[in-house]
Formats: sequence, C-alpha cells, structure tokens
Amino acid sequence: MRLRFKPSVPEKPVSFPGLIVRSFIAGVVSGAVVAAFNFAMQKVAGFGAEIYAGAAQHPIRLLWVIPGAAALGVAAFLLLKLNPDVSGSGIPNAESALRGLRPLRRLRVIAGTVLGGLITFFGGLSLGSEGPSVAIGAAIGYAVADWSSMDRQTASVVATGAAGAGFAAAFHAPVAGALFALEELKKGFGSSLTASVLSAVLGGTLSYTLLGKLWDAKRFLLATDVAVLPVNLAWSLLIAAMAAGAFAALLIKVLELIHSSPFLKRVPAVVRIVAAFVAAAITGVFVADSFGSGIQTITALNSLSTTWKSVLLLIALKSLMTALGFYSKATGGLLIPSLAIGALVGEAVRAAFAFAGVGTEYTSLFTVVCMAAFLGAAFGTPMSAAVLAIELTGADAETYLYIAAGVFVAFVTAELMKRNPLYEFMIESEMPYRLK
Repeated sequence: MRLRFKPSVPEKPVSFPGLIVRSFIAGVVSGAVVAAFNFAMQKVAGFGAEIYAGAAQHPIRLLWVIPGAAALGVAAFLLLKLNPDVSGSGIPNAESALRGLRPLRRLRVIAGTVLGGLITFFGGLSLGSEGPSVAIGAAIGYAVADWSSMDRQTASVVATGAAGAGFAAAFHAPVAGALFALEELKKGFGSSLTASVLSAVLGGTLSYTLLGKLWDAKRFLLATDVAVLPVNLAWSLLIAAMAAGAFAALLIKVLELIHSSPFLKRVPAVVRIVAAFVAAAITGVFVADSFGSGIQTITALNSLSTTWKSVLLLIALKSLMTALGFYSKATGGLLIPSLAIGALVGEAVRAAFAFAGVGTEYTSLFTVVCMAAFLGAAFGTPMSAAVLAIELTGADAETYLYIAAGVFVAFVTAELMKRNPLYEFMIESEMPYRLK
C-alpha cells in the first residue's frame, strides 16, 4: 500500500541548469560526509579487530570482551528504539523514499546512520558501510532540495544523484555509483535523471578524492593482480559463476524465511541485536577472517592456503553471521558481505577443481568474477555488479569478458530459481517499525 505523507518541500519548478548545479552541490556534500564516515568506520573497525585479536591470544580477556559486545548490542537497540529510520541496510529505506513510499527525515537519518554504523563496525557485525553511505547521500540530497525549495519530483532526482555519490564514495567507484543510482534506485535512464546523477557523482568524486589525500584514506580494492585463465579451463569459471548465482538465490530465500517466520518475529528486538553482537565477538576472536563486513575475508583469500572443505566452512559461517546481522536490524548493509560470500564461493569451486589444473594463481580471478556474479544475482543489478568489479580491480580486457560472462550466468541461474531481488523484499521488511 502506498503511504501518504506531506511533502517537506514546497512545489517550485527548477530549470535544467539549476538542477545540474544543485545536484553537483549535493554530490560534493555527500561525497565529503560519506568519505569522513568511511574513514571513521575503518578506524573503529580496526580498533575492534585489535581487541578481538588480543582476546584470541589471551582468552581471559573474553570475560570483558563478551559483556562489552553485549553492551554494544544494547546501545544499538536503544538507538533503533529512538530512531527506527536507521535500521537495517539503509538502501531499501532510501529507495522506498525515492519512490514516494515513505518520508526520509534528513538530520535524523544522517546522525543516526553515522552513530549506528560506527557501533556496528566496532562490534564486527557482518554488515557493510555501503548501505549507510547511500542513506546518508539520499538524506543530504533531500536536505539540498529543502534549501532550494524544489518540487517533490525534482527533489527525488537530486536525492538519487546524491545517493549515487554516497555509493561511489564508499567504494571509490564513480561509474558504479552512477550506474547503481540509475539501475537500482530509480530503475530508469531519463535525460534529466542521468544528467543529475552524473553531476552529483562528479561532485562527490572530487570531494572524496581531495579529502582522501588529506588523511591518506585507503581505497577499497578487491584485487590488484588478476591472472588470465586459459580458454581450456574457462568451463571451471562458468561453473563457479553458476554456483554463485544458485547460492545467492538460496541465501535470499533463507533471509525471506527469517523475515516471515512467526517464531523469530516473537523474539524481543533487544535479544536479537545483543545475540548478533555477541556472536560477532565470538567469531571475531576465534575465526578472525570472518570479522566484520567481509573486506578482511576477501583480502585473506589471496594469502591463505585453502581447501574446498575449509572454504565451505567459511561460507557457512559468513552466511550465518550475515543472516544474523540482517535479523538483528542493526545499521549496516548487505552488499559488502555479499561480495565476501561470492568470493568464498569462487575460491571453493577453484579449490575443488585444483586437480584439473586450476591452481592458486587463479584465486584472484575466481574471487573477482564470483563476487560480481553473486552481487548481480542477489540484488538483480547485473550491470552495476560488473562495473563495480571492474573498477575495483583495474581489470584488463580479457578479465572484462570473464566478469561479464560470470555475471550473466549467475543472473540467469538466479532468475531460473525464481528469486526475488534482495532489495525488493527488504523494502517491505525494513519499513519503519517500533521495536518491542
């Protein structure tokens, strides 16, 4: 049912040049705020990882690490109790606002998302920063629209561009940010919309690049050295992509069951959140490679000596922790954890075919292709997934072909399994609610 609410800006048309200028301003502010947020996120996540690493070496520290994690869970619960607008990924909330299904409270979303995200990342939950980054960008876009007294439709266009700038700032991937805004958030490529998004992403790219140089921010990279797979082994990569698509569809069905389960709905919200934080602490201490959003998991694959059985265990653990993060409604996205799960699926298949000559030198290729494949299949955004993988690897022309083929195979596999794109059902599941 379409929700009705009073628009927060008066009706006032804006010229095309005015739209471009305002979108650029919104992008500059969005890129700067999201860059600062992600810089702070990296710092608190690193601090949390150090605490868990210390507890792994000195188990006696678990006596205060576990209660500390529970206290973080209580803090996250209280924040969501006061500000339910910042629950979950952030992208479904922003997307539903852009569709006119719900209001987006500007300052509440920005401040609450920053605070909730930092609590999540300090605790090491399997949730990412990309969702909060998009939500922050959308809220900033609407704030600029308020300042400019735009009509509601034009305000939505500017907010879409600012949200794309937030996505671009989270990954340092401007083309993927623009494409994600068009393909996922608005599902359209109109001339005014496209121009607005490109203007906002350009502004955001300038601001986060300049700020990144000031504090020497680390760019999120999936891989930097991707070996080319011989043509006679290409079949193994296509099987890996098919496995990524199938597992993406399966994981979505599990999340849908979690969301619709009458039993799980009866569990008090504070118990759900505290359990997620405590579980993250335990796994962070004993399985360090599963800590946090998944960035550490991805980078560790290139240095680990793995077997397909050990990777399957990591897949099960990472999927479980991601499902717990989703179930808890803590602030954080599912896109980066999905990249990690896709990478693990790719490495599991590669290791399984090691006997056929698919050696460890191809780990980077399998992880990159399957990250893009899993992402495109799970979220129903194949173009954004492929472009994001290309931007984050500096891939050459031959790798482009493998990424495109892998995303296509995974997307078709997921469609045949009749999966609903993840954000579509999350838009319903993450509508504002009152914690009980």
